[in-house]
Amino acid sequence: MCALQGEFLFIMTCMSSLLQIELPRRRRGTAGGPPRSLLKPLARRVGRAIQDFRMIEDGDRILCAMSGGKDSYAMLHLLDHLRRRAPVRFELLAVTVDQGYRGFQTDVLERYFREKGFAYHIERTNIAEVIDDTMPLGDTHCSMCARLRRGVLYRLAPDLGCNKIALGHHADDLLETLLMSQFFNGEICSMPPILKARDGRNTVIRPLCYVWEEEIIRFTAEAGFPVICCACPACGDNSLKRRQMKLLLSRLEADHGGIKSSLLRALSNIRAEHLLDRRFLPALAGTTAAGKSIAGPENKKTGRWTSPGIHRPDAGRKPVLPAGGS
Repeated sequence: MCALQGEFLFIMTCMSSLLQIELPRRRRGTAGGPPRSLLKPLARRVGRAIQDFRMIEDGDRILCAMSGGKDSYAMLHLLDHLRRRAPVRFELLAVTVDQGYRGFQTDVLERYFREKGFAYHIERTNIAEVIDDTMPLGDTHCSMCARLRRGVLYRLAPDLGCNKIALGHHADDLLETLLMSQFFNGEICSMPPILKARDGRNTVIRPLCYVWEEEIIRFTAEAGFPVICCACPACGDNSLKRRQMKLLLSRLEADHGGIKSSLLRALSNIRAEHLLDRRFLPALAGTTAAGKSIAGPENKKTGRWTSPGIHRPDAGRKPVLPAGGS
């Protein structure tokens, strides 16, 4: 027991610097031998994320969202590996939301859960029908389906006695979301590793936030997970914005190795005072000689701070920015 606790504590107390995030390398002299298993390197990465963001605590019952894709299989397998060695007690419950698309192979998932001894629950829904009937113009199957599935998980978690929901988003997902938010929504944001839901009951965690998709692909091949398709008609559509961001990052990484690692580090190294958000610019805060702020109250509608006694003709208007390339 002591040895198992020691191994887990080693995993949980690894250096938390994102500078260490990189693809695992072969040891010297093993180029001609069998490839090393990815289980332990990835488990250490997940353990470090759990420690850095305090994702799991003693007594947690975690709903693991299982879509049947490579990411959810990897997450469940790695969390179970850590659970068996953890000095803290926590439970896992695999939950699959059947969206109602014809051809979705729930039988494959059920067989896997039974063979591996996982507690599981499969929730059958009419999400596919709802999307076909009500999808707004300009929306996509993926974005609307994700929102509806998230709502189902939020409802199920308390009913199943789970206080946390684990999602299989990996490091590439975080970067793609970052780019999509900037390119299409005009904001700088991504997926947080831990999030308290607005309903006040559920906490969402993303244990794979330090793991790259390329590693998950290799790990899936190594473990032989029975991956299934979501059966959505938009599956594999290269015109989707997220797919375009994935291709863009792939090209950038091929030309300039290390770009993705640098972007991931940037998510934890924010210098808000060097952006255009007036809420975080010290020069606009109106400080006294003693260093105390004299900024007025925050406008709850705009989220911006106002300075008393100062009239700005441009208040409430969007700033005029130079055209791209000028």
